[in-house]
Amino acid sequence: MKVLTCSFTHESNMFTPELSDLDSFDLFYVDEMLEKSFVKDIFEEEGIELIPTIYAYGGARGYVKREAFDYIAKCILDGVREHKDELDGMFLFLHGASHIVDLPGDSGEPYILEEIRKIVGWEMPIAVAMDPHGNVNPRYTELANIVRCYRESPHTDSTETKRHVARLLIRMIKNKGKTHPVYARVPILVGGERCVSFEEPLNLINKKLDEAEKIPGIMSTSYHVGFAWADSPMCCAGVMVVPEEESGREMAQKVADDLADFAFSKRFDFHFTGNAMEMERAMDEAIAYPKGPVFLSDAGDNTTAGAIGVNTVVLRQLLSRDLKGKRALIATIYDRKACAALAQGQVGETAELDVGAGIDQNSAPVHLKGVIQAKGRVHSYMAGVENLGDVVTLRVGGVDVAVADNCKSFAIRHQFEGAGLEMEDYDIIVVKQGYLFPELKKAAAWSVMSLTPGPTDQLTENFDYKTIHRPMFPVDRDFTSRV
Repeated sequence: MKVLTCSFTHESNMFTPELSDLDSFDLFYVDEMLEKSFVKDIFEEEGIELIPTIYAYGGARGYVKREAFDYIAKCILDGVREHKDELDGMFLFLHGASHIVDLPGDSGEPYILEEIRKIVGWEMPIAVAMDPHGNVNPRYTELANIVRCYRESPHTDSTETKRHVARLLIRMIKNKGKTHPVYARVPILVGGERCVSFEEPLNLINKKLDEAEKIPGIMSTSYHVGFAWADSPMCCAGVMVVPEEESGREMAQKVADDLADFAFSKRFDFHFTGNAMEMERAMDEAIAYPKGPVFLSDAGDNTTAGAIGVNTVVLRQLLSRDLKGKRALIATIYDRKACAALAQGQVGETAELDVGAGIDQNSAPVHLKGVIQAKGRVHSYMAGVENLGDVVTLRVGGVDVAVADNCKSFAIRHQFEGAGLEMEDYDIIVVKQGYLFPELKKAAAWSVMSLTPGPTDQLTENFDYKTIHRPMFPVDRDFTSRV
């Protein structure tokens, strides 16, 4: 038996001015792709050959250029055409939040599924694992046989979910069964920072999902939070339920509607996790906190949700404040030109330059003069110690500014260590993310999310959406019916 696989990940942020081209993606093929799928061993144990196409990881950035998407889609579809007569099924990871310039329908994932069905027809079982911050709609219930997203945010169960979906697909292939998911729309669109799984209401929704999966005849359930930083008819929360048998769709639809009604009833409970404050108060509290390190999230420049990490808003804040003798670190500011200039110097040398891309007011250049404190490499928080670029840290009074030529968020300890930095050396650490990642949360004496301006502004109710389906909470607040 043979199963074809692919992986396509991109969170496309409408406010990020820099479009994503092919160089924005980490691309892997053949054996490297299979290793990154985390499911190769599961298929091998069942005597199933896993056929790779492409692993394309674009993280979170601006909308994807059409030519970049066309290349990725071609790699997938060429593989489907080549092997279509020998395949028993497909296992796909499609994040769900891609938005493509000049693509009819806007969203890349449904396009890929539509084109696959044109090639293989409607009998072949297709399983899709997704990120909860992706979007789904009723068409997925026709295009795929299994749709399941992660439960947890932060995504501590991403590998577990992919492996679970792989086992469901194998079961479907071996049983020669055929079923499709059902869908229930939930008119809520909030960012991940208001939908964290260890807090209400998402933890309650997840418990309901777990309970529903114990119902005889239900194979899988998932709650898709949706992606808030794109303006598209696709963007919305939703529930997917997969019945064990096609004959169970009516019962599955009732389960999906009940789950959707429950989620909608909790719409006013979605809230910012931890401490979230307007930026001046957030900085006041961070400076005043008696212990360290205090982590301050620059939420408007969150590179895990589509910002590119260029904003200097918090840097200007720090330089204008009396830090009471405390030492602060910004990890990082993305500025390739400034990073290259600093890389020419040696640790201990004085450097003077402007830092800031100057794309808009939020990324206005700041003139800095200081001493080069450390030089290192940018590592990925998603792929271990993979080297992605250079980072040089300049000490300006009580503020260390890590300037990088890559916009990855510093979310785990080894990223700081790769940059030549130690978290414990600082009283205040500024990171370009929203909710604090688990390893940083564990290391923090205290943390605060600063509601800064930028491409990942957290107040989605203030966005000037043009094409989302209305009404939609929290943009609209006075409606009471889910459908």
